[in-house]
Amino acid sequence: MKAVYFEKFGERDVLQYGEFPTPKPQAGEALVRVRACGLNHLDIWLRKGSMQFPLPHIVGSDVAGIIEEVNGASDLKVGDEVVINPERACGTCERCQKGKACGLVLLLGRQANGGYAEYISVSLEQIYHKPKHLSFTEAAAFPLTYLTAWHALHTRAQLEVGETLFVWGASGSIGPAITQIAKHIGAHVIAAARSDDAAKIIQSWGADEIVVYPNVNVSERVKELTQGKGVDVVFESVGEKTFSQSLAMLKPYGRVVVIGATSGEKVSFNLSEFYPKQFSIIGSRMGTKEEFEQVLALIDAGKLKPVIDKVLPLHEAAAAQQRMEEGKHFGKIVLGVS
Repeated sequence: MKAVYFEKFGERDVLQYGEFPTPKPQAGEALVRVRACGLNHLDIWLRKGSMQFPLPHIVGSDVAGIIEEVNGASDLKVGDEVVINPERACGTCERCQKGKACGLVLLLGRQANGGYAEYISVSLEQIYHKPKHLSFTEAAAFPLTYLTAWHALHTRAQLEVGETLFVWGASGSIGPAITQIAKHIGAHVIAAARSDDAAKIIQSWGADEIVVYPNVNVSERVKELTQGKGVDVVFESVGEKTFSQSLAMLKPYGRVVVIGATSGEKVSFNLSEFYPKQFSIIGSRMGTKEEFEQVLALIDAGKLKPVIDKVLPLHEAAAAQQRMEEGKHFGKIVLGVS
């Protein structure tokens, strides 16, 4: 099969497009012909060697396609159009043994080869029928981002009706998911944008107010927009460059939910500014099988809608990653696989 893979860690030039062994589905798995694969920042971090794993390797966690072979008992059959839940519980960690949400989580494209390929073999329990009204491209644009956003806002931060959420990085891959889910919950959304043009796009996704951050002190502007009260929840994915402002804009009992640190991982703050207002800093990543099914139901009902930035062919994966690294995207970049 054709695939994009790398045999060593590094910059985009390590990505190779060529022949790769077609996977054979093991017991309890299905072979899926990939029709589309969405990009995530994770793909870039893995390519650069943020964690070590056997090489060569294929990344790509967001996959939609058609079942080619089923190896096991299942209602799924050859020819079904499907979307893949990118994660599954490990089944062996202490939390799994207690029936709680997995503490490790196995992720497609990380522990196993992913979707930058013509075929992928995946556990039957991760495969779901694709919503009929979605194209393959749209179906590959929601799994990891919308699951991550739902877990962060609904489960971890417990965002409530009438609360105010501030979103950093609102124009990127996860921006539409965060904005749409927050509005579905019933929250007021203030989002950061890097330009007036970006602000218009983010507002079209449902954000109530926009702060164009190169022009103002963001936390002070947020305080103005909230009549000095601050926000209930900050969605934090940037890290080092923004974290102090995230704390500064919180109201008492406010929560910062952290899903990443694209600008750097080291932050500092004074405890005397933290505990008197009883802030919470909440770590969040991915989600559970039940949460994926909740997101899928909302997508299927048309209450959430994936946003596509650009579609590129599989052999242009390096260019797709470059667009993501340069922050030029608004919504999801997707690889089309013929």
